[in-house]
Amino acid sequence: MKKFSLNKLNINRVIGRKKLSLREREAMYGRLFILPWLIGLVVFFIVPFIDSVYYTFQKLSFGDNGLEFTYIGLENYIYAFTKDPDYIKNLTSSITNMLYEVPIVMVFSIFVAYLLKDEFKGRTYARTIFFFPVIIASGVVITVLKENVLGSGSNMVGSATTIFRAENLRAVMINAGIPRWFSMYVVDVVNKIFDLTWRSGVQILLILAALHNIPKSFYEVAIIEGATEWEKFWKITFPMISPTVYVAIIYSIIDYFTDYGNQVMRMVVTQANNGRFEYSSTLAIVYFVVVMIIILIVNRIIGKRVVYLS
Repeated sequence: MKKFSLNKLNINRVIGRKKLSLREREAMYGRLFILPWLIGLVVFFIVPFIDSVYYTFQKLSFGDNGLEFTYIGLENYIYAFTKDPDYIKNLTSSITNMLYEVPIVMVFSIFVAYLLKDEFKGRTYARTIFFFPVIIASGVVITVLKENVLGSGSNMVGSATTIFRAENLRAVMINAGIPRWFSMYVVDVVNKIFDLTWRSGVQILLILAALHNIPKSFYEVAIIEGATEWEKFWKITFPMISPTVYVAIIYSIIDYFTDYGNQVMRMVVTQANNGRFEYSSTLAIVYFVVVMIIILIVNRIIGKRVVYLS
């Protein structure tokens, strides 16, 4: 038996087999868990993205041998920026709407999450109500509800009903001496309040989880020091949830730009349905670059102000 164990030890030494350390095993398991995501990233994003970039420099046509490519350089990009009457207008409108809709969504999400974090009767049902739109209001579903059920192409509540609209508010504010631009802004926000609340489900869930991770001892110390609720929020709550708020802001930006009801997204889908795959790819690539630039700018502005506990 001793001789067999010795020979087995020599064999293991020869083939170089060794027992992995805990850190090495964790690293191996991590690579295995991330492997499906890497495969999906390459197959479903990188390869189609490269193909899309290639299409933007081509003119696609159907010939006797199937799909034929003709190199045309930057003509698709030139047409999008100089000849297409809708693309620049819709792109500018999307960016402008995002600049005020995302802050409203974030303020509303923080407010609701702050209300839902404490114990009260019916809290579970209240949380379900605010998260329920995430289940049924995804992409195509919400667009079908807007257009076919409620008869609206842009707002959840459109011409078929005026429950959430403020048509007379604009005149009242203007007559009161409030600047016209501010009146238009307020009225537009009120008209879209139903849409904006339906966009807040994921953000509320993220911020709610962050609120529950704040140590109670922080608030106990603040109470002993005589801090008010307002001071506790800005000195403890908001700094502690700032990393999650940052993630929620990035999510909100991407969610808005990729919404099925977004006019630029509609243009991309419409061009593809019309068989203009090269021009559809051009619009999508430009849109992707613009969104990435906006995210980098937001990261530059907000990323440095996020509080991380060491």
